Amino acid sequence: MGADILSGLEMMFQPQHVILVFLGVMLGTMLGAIPGLSSTMGIALLLPITFTLSPVAAIAMLTAMYKGGLFGGSISSILFNAPGTSAAAATGIDGYQLTKQGKSGKAIRMALIGSSVGDLIGCITLILLAGLIAKAALMFGPPEYVAIILFAFTMVLGVAERALMKGFLALGIGILISTVGYDPVTGVPRFEFGSMEMSSGFSLIAVLIGLLAVPEVFRQIEDVIREKIKDHKEKKAEQKVDVQLGDSKLTWKEVKGTRKVLFTSAGIGTFIGALPGLGPTIAAFMGYRSGKKISKDPNYGKGSLHGVAAPEAANSAVASANLIPLLALGIPGDVEAALILGALTIQGITPGPQIFVNNGAIVYGIYAGMIMAIIMNFVFNWYFVKGVVKVKNISISVMIPIILVLCIAGTFGYNQNIFDIKVMFVFGLIGYILNKFGIPTTALLIGFILTPIFERSLRQTLALSDNGLLMFLERPIALVFIAITLVTIVSYFIKSRAEKRKDEKSITL
Repeated sequence: MGADILSGLEMMFQPQHVILVFLGVMLGTMLGAIPGLSSTMGIALLLPITFTLSPVAAIAMLTAMYKGGLFGGSISSILFNAPGTSAAAATGIDGYQLTKQGKSGKAIRMALIGSSVGDLIGCITLILLAGLIAKAALMFGPPEYVAIILFAFTMVLGVAERALMKGFLALGIGILISTVGYDPVTGVPRFEFGSMEMSSGFSLIAVLIGLLAVPEVFRQIEDVIREKIKDHKEKKAEQKVDVQLGDSKLTWKEVKGTRKVLFTSAGIGTFIGALPGLGPTIAAFMGYRSGKKISKDPNYGKGSLHGVAAPEAANSAVASANLIPLLALGIPGDVEAALILGALTIQGITPGPQIFVNNGAIVYGIYAGMIMAIIMNFVFNWYFVKGVVKVKNISISVMIPIILVLCIAGTFGYNQNIFDIKVMFVFGLIGYILNKFGIPTTALLIGFILTPIFERSLRQTLALSDNGLLMFLERPIALVFIAITLVTIVSYFIKSRAEKRKDEKSITL
């Protein structure tokens, strides 16, 4: 273990790797600060080029971009009440009120402190727990993996709270498209419709870029066309306003006063990040609500630093904690973790319990890169936030063609296959339509990624138990996860029905 730690540090602290982490933080912050763009899109676009980098450099750069993007989203949320990312929506509740009071600089620095503290707590938890969980997981067999992935699928449905059937639909689509290609056991082609290209299945890179980046391009094109038709002169004028950060002085007493809210929200974010499928947006709102209960500030909800610190600590804690299920079990915690899984797959590394045995030095190198990214994120944004704010004025019309070219180049560059570009655009259209109907693409994506592991484990279990299901009842861990899964599904339906009745009563009134 000691040798792995030293090797990991040596891998990470190479000049070119440090530069890549800095670039990741900078690009992520800038993308996050522009409403309509996100670090998730940036990660998807950069994913194909990571095969030219070492595993440590690739993952460190992508996680740095994610961390920078989460904070960057809070900048536009605080200044304009226009969240750069959905995870920053809760930050704008109090942050924008502080901007109207001339304290936007103070709010942004408080958001940065909250983001850094939450991220650091999540990272420390990852380092302490991932290895221990992986050790326990070495004893898992196919039945345990079937039960855990079933649990992961139900947790993914949590993102669709008030539209449970939409979540089921998205998950079902993801499971279906993952079965296209050769059967992993018999080698028989499935759903290829006579196409040789489809017989190999869909490229992970093409699907990721198609679902995460291309729909945003389509949406921005739609917005630009709509804006030109309606000729929103007032909106254009507003975008050109020179933003003043106002009061940026943050005292130690003010920071110290938020410590209880900070650590509580960071704990909530860490817990949510470790559960598959929930993500930073849910963590941010749960952190904000818990902060409201804990804080003694009477201005909470009307312009309080506590109300800025709480959601930022919660959503940033997810940025590290979401790698716990990925590294320990091979199950991505959210979309960003799924992108990290894609980067590891490109490098020929399979996440899961064996990664600590076979690639221990790489894991510790990734840990070092994540801590470095947290420090760089804090330093860069503390001193250069005024420059980042100006990024908000970049015309989205300029960004659209650049992003589209990067989507095409990245997708083609990985396999040099024109078919992958077609797949990218098809999934881009699917993602765009699903977004229009409020169907979560997160569920589709995680269903697509986890189904091959689920199918392989299920068929192994059936082979070991002579096509019976009794083995699940004989394995305590598998039985516990299946029981939790059933309880979770029932609770979702009960909650969904209760919300529906509540809505019907409000309409009647």
